[in-house]
Amino acid sequence: MEMAATPTEPFGSLRPGASTRAMLALARGRRFAPGVRGWVRRHVRPLIPDAEIDIDVEGFAFRVSPRDNKDGFDLAAKHRLPEAEERAFVLAQLRPGDLFVDIGGNLGVYTIPTAARAPEGVRVVTFEPHPVSRGRLAYNIAANGVADRVSVEPVAVGPEPSTATLWANASGNQGRASLHAFAGDRSKGYEVEVAPLAERLARYDAPVGVLKIDIEGFEDQALVPYFASVPAERWPRAIVVETTHAALWREDLLQALAARGYVTVARNAENAMLIMTGADAAPSAEPR
Repeated sequence: MEMAATPTEPFGSLRPGASTRAMLALARGRRFAPGVRGWVRRHVRPLIPDAEIDIDVEGFAFRVSPRDNKDGFDLAAKHRLPEAEERAFVLAQLRPGDLFVDIGGNLGVYTIPTAARAPEGVRVVTFEPHPVSRGRLAYNIAANGVADRVSVEPVAVGPEPSTATLWANASGNQGRASLHAFAGDRSKGYEVEVAPLAERLARYDAPVGVLKIDIEGFEDQALVPYFASVPAERWPRAIVVETTHAALWREDLLQALAARGYVTVARNAENAMLIMTGADAAPSAEPR
């Protein structure tokens, strides 16, 4: 288990320079029609200087690199946290003393707001095997003053203990690194430790209130073995699952969860939100 580190440089020491600010203002796209903004952002991102910057987003401090991480680019360009509906759902389902498990922590856009806003006694366990993303995640956790509520697990989640290649995304988006090699991704990778979720969560003496998973098509191989190996009382009450790469699943994860008593209460183009039968659902609740 790896705990969040204390920042070695004060937040704010890497404010974006003039050229970066200009590129981000262009990417913000306020002068463009909605259908044009995506095109502009795709073409602007490679032109942004390849450097880390410090930004404030909705009251939270993030050190990001807009060039090599799409979440970082979106935070810097749009000035808002992503997936508001999903994050509100997470907060609405958490109870005092719960664990929130974030599988695919990336830069901390779920981990940090949840740790800051969750009910008293909630602890966050966030999994991030990518070494660069994990370093920024640890920095951001500490910079936001939530290190005492967050544990960082430096492993990928999979069906059995092993090592595997975490493939770097060919387009340069570190947030899309995956144990699946997408087209063009096999030019570079990182050897990472893979651990079963049940093994890692056994270290934490608390119920899993909510679990969020976004690991680029490997969600089924991470979760199905967990449900097969632990008793029902250790299952999360609510789950947020990325479905963008569901075509890569060996087993339909949503069907597997439905067979275990989960009901899909909300769904959008990227994620499904589920609760265990009998739990209270509040997917439209506002963040605290």
